[in-house]
Amino acid sequence: MLTRGRFTVSPPVAIIDIGSNSVRLVVYEKLARSPTPIFNEKEMAGLGRNVAVTGELRPDATASALAALERFRILCDAMGVSDVRVIATAAARDAKNGADFIKAGEAACGRRIEVISGEREAYLSALGVVSGFSNPDGVVGDLGGGSLELVEVSGSGVGQGISLPLGVLSLQDRSGGSVKLAEKIVKTSLPAELIESMSGRNFYAVGGTWRALAKLHQRQTHYPLNVMQAYTLPTRNVVDFARLVERAQPLA
Repeated sequence: MLTRGRFTVSPPVAIIDIGSNSVRLVVYEKLARSPTPIFNEKEMAGLGRNVAVTGELRPDATASALAALERFRILCDAMGVSDVRVIATAAARDAKNGADFIKAGEAACGRRIEVISGEREAYLSALGVVSGFSNPDGVVGDLGGGSLELVEVSGSGVGQGISLPLGVLSLQDRSGGSVKLAEKIVKTSLPAELIESMSGRNFYAVGGTWRALAKLHQRQTHYPLNVMQAYTLPTRNVVDFARLVERAQPLA
């Protein structure tokens, strides 16, 4: 549903994010530092499913993603949004048939698709935190379906980001669904120097996976507000909640 924004003097701008788990369209009222979203829709296409194992995008996932891109083109045309930026991340850049998908995707959405690197993805995530928080200090972690991007931020400064194949779908495929093996993969993949640099600093969680966990925590603690942006958890709470979630599921 289209929601009215605050400004009518500037044209709206849209972003289509082709991720490893979802394909999302967000329309903003105008290009600004902290724009107001007026339309938000996503399709859980699961492009990254099995890419870590087979090296290719699955036909059913690409069909779902292409159908979403065509629908998003129609929606943008209906809303009169001409400025549409389209980016693709881990699944499209890692898969052997990613280039074929991008070609079909450009035909479906009617726009050029930019496949961004993991480092670029980390940088853009960091810019979002710098724009949305006052004097941030810590590490930004953007967790998607195919990869995890980590990058330090300090005030308006952004460090050199890294991208690791630790996305939710990728990790599930590589571990065969084993929680114990997934934990081992994560522990051996995270750079020790980065973990040490986080001591006493904030961790800025970006991405749908973190949001899902935060929503679970809000419900568990009966948080009174339905607001996710800037939701804060002390480290002790995160550890206790992680143990609670672990006890709630069987280990393979």
